Amino acid sequence: MLLGKKNIVLGIVILLMSLVVNPASAIKPFYGFGSFNMSVRNMTTEVTKALINHGFDVVGIYNPSQNDSLSVIVFTCDELTSMATGVSNKAAFGSTLRVGIMGNDRFSILSMLNPYYFVNAYYNSKANSEEVDFMTSRIDSLALHAMAGFSENPVKYGCDLSVDELNNYRFLPTMARFEDVVELGMYEEYLEAAAVIRQNIMAENSELELAYEMCFEDKEIAVFGVTFKNNLESELLNFIGMNSLSSLPFEILVQDNMAYMLSPKYRIPLYNPNISSFKLLKIMSFSSEIKDAFCKISELKE
Repeated sequence: MLLGKKNIVLGIVILLMSLVVNPASAIKPFYGFGSFNMSVRNMTTEVTKALINHGFDVVGIYNPSQNDSLSVIVFTCDELTSMATGVSNKAAFGSTLRVGIMGNDRFSILSMLNPYYFVNAYYNSKANSEEVDFMTSRIDSLALHAMAGFSENPVKYGCDLSVDELNNYRFLPTMARFEDVVELGMYEEYLEAAAVIRQNIMAENSELELAYEMCFEDKEIAVFGVTFKNNLESELLNFIGMNSLSSLPFEILVQDNMAYMLSPKYRIPLYNPNISSFKLLKIMSFSSEIKDAFCKISELKE
């Protein structure tokens, strides 16, 4: 079922209780900007305006599980896309930032993905580490400046990991790392790969919907953010926690003539690494369902 009012309220309470300052030696995955006497729809409009007015490109806005009580704004900038497509193999999985909004028609709570968190997880090449550190600091500063109208002192929250832990993250010793991407398909060329993924997502019988799309034709890279027509995202949020809303949606990466996804066994727990290991079977179940859906829309049609 879709997330009900009780789950929304519980998620908000948990999020507010989790807003604690992180130590300098660790990185938390999210920024919390507090709660507002504004509907989710109006807050989405105001945040979108603020981001655009500060030079960001808003590439997608969607409601997970078609739930009007939840909204995700996907945005980026030249600094981030340049890094994502140039400094590390498959780092384009981290080519966007996301703002998450949850609440109702009178109340909303605002969060944002921390760029330091996913950059250290996805940009794991040390070849350009100084440049990446500098640019990440700039992106973080620009994003916080854009969001300053909602809070000038946002609080970092979530389970923190050190830089080394993020560079080498895996949920359990036998689980997938960032490098263990899933190959969804091989095609004749980049243009065919991107066209197949796009057409299959948009097909009437597809299990998925397009949340955003970014293409970098000169580098033969495309990123598709996808949401599910069923209740999978609703169930996933109940599992990983409502305070992880701004980690959605999941991505498909086209690079050269290949299509990839991050292993869900890596991607699901990454933004909430304190999930109990006793919930491994549930992670495996989500992973199988997500992978099956992504594989279907990567198939070449006769």
